[in-house]
Order: sequence, then C-alpha cells, then structure tokens
Amino acid sequence: MKNLIFYIIIISVIFAYDETTKILVLKTHSTIDAKHLDESDVSTINMLFVEGLNDYIKNIETSSISCNDDICALEELSKTENNQVIYTRLQKLGSKIIFSGSILDTNSVFESRATAMNVEDMEQVCRRLSKSIALKESLEEVADIDNIIEKEEEEPMRRTSLSRLGLNAGYLFPLGGTFHNESQMLKFGASYYYEFQNNTALIAEGEMSSGMIGLGLSILKFTNIVDTSPFYGFGLGLHSGLYSFSSEECAYWDDNCSDDYNSTNDDSFRTSGLSLNIQGGVMLYRTYDVNVLARAKYLHIFNSDSDHALIIDIIFQKKMKERKNKVRNRYPILELIFGNIWQ
Repeated sequence: MKNLIFYIIIISVIFAYDETTKILVLKTHSTIDAKHLDESDVSTINMLFVEGLNDYIKNIETSSISCNDDICALEELSKTENNQVIYTRLQKLGSKIIFSGSILDTNSVFESRATAMNVEDMEQVCRRLSKSIALKESLEEVADIDNIIEKEEEEPMRRTSLSRLGLNAGYLFPLGGTFHNESQMLKFGASYYYEFQNNTALIAEGEMSSGMIGLGLSILKFTNIVDTSPFYGFGLGLHSGLYSFSSEECAYWDDNCSDDYNSTNDDSFRTSGLSLNIQGGVMLYRTYDVNVLARAKYLHIFNSDSDHALIIDIIFQKKMKERKNKVRNRYPILELIFGNIWQ
C-alpha cells in the first residue's frame, strides 16, 4: 500500500511538472545558402517542427529570434518567464540536409539530429526530430510509420515496407463441429500482407492443419503507428475439413451425423464452406523490414456441422523487393473502401 501511494505521488509530481513547464521555441537557424534552401523553405521547416512539438508539448511560446549555440539560446531564455528553450539548426553536407535540435535549461541539455536526403524529405524529418526533442528520446526510439525518411528507405534494413510475405505457425483449438474430438492441432500457413496509408492492412493467407485447410482474406485495423501496434480485424474465406469417416465412425462421435448421411446417401465425412474470422493481436517491429504478428483468431465455417475453432499463431513477415520508382499507394480503390469501413 505504501508503495502504491509513493508511485501515485511520483506520477502526480511528474504531471504537475509537465503542466507548469513553459518552453520557448526559437526560430530555426540556417547556415545553408539561399540558392539551395531559401527563406521560405526555412520558414516552412520551422512551422512543421513547431506543429510537431504541439502534439507532445502544451505550453509553447515561439520566438522570431534564432540561435546557433547553447549560450545564445540560454540568453534568450533568460529574457522570458519560460523554463526551457528549444533551438534548431539547418546545415548542408554535400546534397544532404542536417537538421539538429536542442532542448535545454541552465541545468541540463538534450540534443538530437536527423539527416534528410533532399528538401522533400524534410517533412518527415521535422516530425521525427520534433518528437525526439519533445520526448527526449533517440531517433530510433521515436520512429513510426509517419516519420520514416528516405535515408532509411535506402539502407539495407529499410523500415517502410508496405508489401510483405510471411509464414505462420501455431495451434488450432477445435470448439465444435467435424473435429470436435481433437483437443488441439498444429497449424501452418503462408500469407501476403499489404499495408495502406490509413493505418489499415489487408492480409491474404492460406492455412492448413491436420483437420482443416483453407484460404482467407482479412482486413486489419491498427490502434497506433509505432513499432508495437495492437490490431483487430475480420475476414472471409473458404475452408474445408480433411476428415473422411464412414457413417458408423461418424456416429461414434455424433449421434445425429449418421442421419444426415442416410438422407443424402453419402458415406463420406467431408465438410467445406464459406468461413468468417474475427481476430486481434499485436504487430512487433512494424516499421522494420522484418516483423512479427502474434494473434488470436476465431474461425467459423458455415457448413452442415458449423465447424468453429480458436486459432493462436505467430506470423513472421519480410518485406518484398520493390522497384525504385515505386508508387506508395498501389490499390487506391481498396484503400478508399477499407478506410471508410473503419471511419
């Protein structure tokens, strides 16, 4: 109980500090020649950076003064009633643009730096750097699907892949129907995954166990845009049971199924039909080339036996190689449809 009270006090102090902390944000300082980056570009970059800060910091005061070092920034801070100051700098290295920022007071300082391959990449860089400065975390820690930059897309461990191929393995737990006599079955499968810009994804997969085989198409909705992303979704498919019993063997498990066979004069025990699934889980390492989905899925097959089961599996996915001049949105109609479904 004492520990609980202690943690509550600590959390209260933290939130109280956040509410009373006022931050001065200086105008971005640029040392880049105007022929490469004019004043209008610098102003836009500064605006994007401040907009990014507003997502994480409440009490911000902007200034038209720019600084290139800590001494200048602290001097400007001393002229105001703010507690901390943030200043940013733009520098050029070859064709690259280096955007660095610092948040500091008289006792501490945190610095971060991001590199853009071109001016067009600065929108993502501003989002990334503002998040890094506001949360005082590294660029790697604040990566999400909205602030990936071109530099990372060209690196071997590219973090923006939208199309992925996967393999999965897990267990199928029968809940009723054809394979109700089984306690659990190993399940394997393969999948194709495509992620849209509206934080939804489409996954097509084939799956097989000792008692079932099928194909499915599902829509997934993510609850955030960072590396660890919970999701939920639903899908349709075609599934079939793999058992083949005589009517006598079937009757051993189900007193009613032999009557069905007598009425149809069919001595085989094979079920198939349309299927519906509802699923939920979490994707790990979402912004990386290789990621993992852990999920639980309820599957219902609309056949004479109403087969249904709980599936728990893990999907390992890897990005597909894409052309350099790729189009980010390959399927605009599907994205429009799926985007409206979740709105």
